[in-house]
Amino acid sequence: MVSKTQNDSSKTVAKIKNKGQSIKIADIDIALQMLNRYLDNQEISPLLTALETLKTDTQNENYQIQVIDAFDDLGTLQGAVLTYAPYLNIFVSDDPFGD
Repeated sequence: MVSKTQNDSSKTVAKIKNKGQSIKIADIDIALQMLNRYLDNQEISPLLTALETLKTDTQNENYQIQVIDAFDDLGTLQGAVLTYAPYLNIFVSDDPFGD
C-alpha cells in the first residue's frame, strides 16, 4: 500500500472540514447493512473496517481519514458503494482529480 504524503493528508483533512456535515452513527449503521447485503464483503473490506472504526468515535479525524482513504482506494467500486450507501457521499471528494 502506498503511504500518503503530508500534502495528500492535508487535502484529506480539508475534504472533511469542507463538507461540514455531522456524521451520524445510525447512518453509518444503515450504510454498513446495505453494503454487507448487496456487495462482496471481501472487495470492500477495508471500507467496512474503516466505517466500523469510525462508529466508535465519529469526531475522530484520523478515523474519518481512514474512511476517505478506503473509499478512494475502491476505484470502480465507488459507484456501487454509493448506489447502496448514498450516505457515504459525505466522504467523496469535491475534486475527483485531486487538483
